[in-house]
Amino acid sequence: MEKELEIFRDNVDSWIKQIRREFSDFSELPGILNENVDNIQHNYELIYELKDQIEELKQEINALKLIQIISLKQKNAAKAEEQAQA
Repeated sequence: MEKELEIFRDNVDSWIKQIRREFSDFSELPGILNENVDNIQHNYELIYELKDQIEELKQEINALKLIQIISLKQKNAAKAEEQAQA
């Protein structure tokens, strides 16, 4: 009977340790979730900033295209004028 009681006590100790370990893992979970939520939010903010920068770059590229087109038209007009005078 004493041996069975010792085995039972060891089993109970083992169960208690397991429960504490699992509870400890569970109690750390909200902190990890909060950190992940913060990281996700930060990533979304970075994505939106990059999206805005891409839009600005698109507008600048369009402006450069227009400048280049105007410049080419002016050069062509000057060439045509030169050829007309020659």
